[in-house]
Amino acid sequence: MSWTDPENEYEALVYIARRLSLRYLVDADVVFDMMAEELEQLDGARLRNYVPPLVEHRVRERLASRAAA
Repeated sequence: MSWTDPENEYEALVYIARRLSLRYLVDADVVFDMMAEELEQLDGARLRNYVPPLVEHRVRERLASRAAA
């Protein structure tokens, strides 16, 4: 169990949330809320291996635009 080789999707998302909250200096709850919204949109995805990177990308874009505003 490590951030480079998570055991499952949930573990990967937890590592991503920690990393994004530290990088953008926001509360982890804010990141988890954004992640939940993005996960809802990807609920029917067949290839689950791509879900964590897609969620990270989308949440990172949202946090960056929020920081720029």
